[in-house]
Amino acid sequence: MRRQAGFTLIELIACIVILGIVGFGMTTVISMGARSFFSARNADNAGPSAQLALERIALELRDVNGGGGAGGEAQVLGGTRIVYTTSQAALPGMRTLKFEGNAITLTPATGATARTLLNGVDTCAMSFNGTGRGSTLTVTFTLQNAPTGESFSITVKPRSNTLTPVTS
Repeated sequence: MRRQAGFTLIELIACIVILGIVGFGMTTVISMGARSFFSARNADNAGPSAQLALERIALELRDVNGGGGAGGEAQVLGGTRIVYTTSQAALPGMRTLKFEGNAITLTPATGATARTLLNGVDTCAMSFNGTGRGSTLTVTFTLQNAPTGESFSITVKPRSNTLTPVTS
């Protein structure tokens, strides 16, 4: 009797199982690489955006010289908003730096349109420490697309810090 050339059913099933395992492994490696790429890209974009926002916040808070609080002092409200006046000649008056929703905004005057400084903010805390010449304002935030646990913070000592901000 003459033997026929070809594969048996068991050989075909074994080949399909081996190809499935190899395909699953390759899919896992490729998807992990793609996730790593997007995570690194988001982290890379988070840094410059946060740095730009921190520089603008520092510029604003250095010129704090009063606010809507008792005795004309700046106010830190609920840890998410600072109401103050500024000594900047170009845009004098009452301002509000606020964390709301997922953004940090700056409102240049009472009743004016709020300008977004930074989107994608996960958490934010604003605080005041010290008195008189030793006073400092601190803003700390985390971003939704930044690496886990990475926070951005700036502590500013106002130039005209003879007034003590009121916290409430």
